[in-house]
Amino acid sequence: MFARMVFFKLEPGSREAAEKVVQELNVISRTQKGFRGNSYFFEDHKGEYAALNYWESKKDAESANAIMFPHFCEAVKGIVKEEPRLRIFEVYDPLEKVPLDTSVGLFDY
Repeated sequence: MFARMVFFKLEPGSREAAEKVVQELNVISRTQKGFRGNSYFFEDHKGEYAALNYWESKKDAESANAIMFPHFCEAVKGIVKEEPRLRIFEVYDPLEKVPLDTSVGLFDY
């Protein structure tokens, strides 16, 4: 699994604008191949925001980004305070390696 993260800055207290942007992107992301989920992070009093999307593969993340990032840039045009930062990461989940034996506690391995 891969994660696509976009960090962006708006004026402090721009939560309503940030919510509008991520709601638009939420709709687009859910139609893309390999979509696994979204989470959004707001530090509203500082004007710092982030969007996190999960994808089946790196190729899916990059393909979705080619569609989503231009939409994002257009949505924040004129309100963004600095260049948005985009990163794609491989996701490591140690629980994927743990057998699903519920009789054993998580930390008993």
